[in-house]
Amino acid sequence: MTFTATPSPLRQPAKKTLRERGADSFHAALAAVLTAGLEEALATGDHVKAVNFINRGFAEGTPELGCEMLCRAIAVVGTARTWTVQLAPLNVRQRTAAPAAEGDTELS
Repeated sequence: MTFTATPSPLRQPAKKTLRERGADSFHAALAAVLTAGLEEALATGDHVKAVNFINRGFAEGTPELGCEMLCRAIAVVGTARTWTVQLAPLNVRQRTAAPAAEGDTELS
């Protein structure tokens, strides 16, 4: 008696759309750039710059990327350093206290 196994079409992974592949590619490139910047900042001891890269990992990347970058920084610098990171998007502009001059617009 011989059994022949045929793959079920229901078990095959769904092909990603062009948009999904593009998003994956973008996130991979973003992760590479941010990680390289973080490594350089850690190597030079620039902790302010390192925190900026970690913030961007959370805000512009994924929570996983931000966590990986934060863990990397803690591994290099140690837990004695207090790491304060921002979980809000970086593209939110803060208002300044100075009033705008008459006739000035947001874009001027």
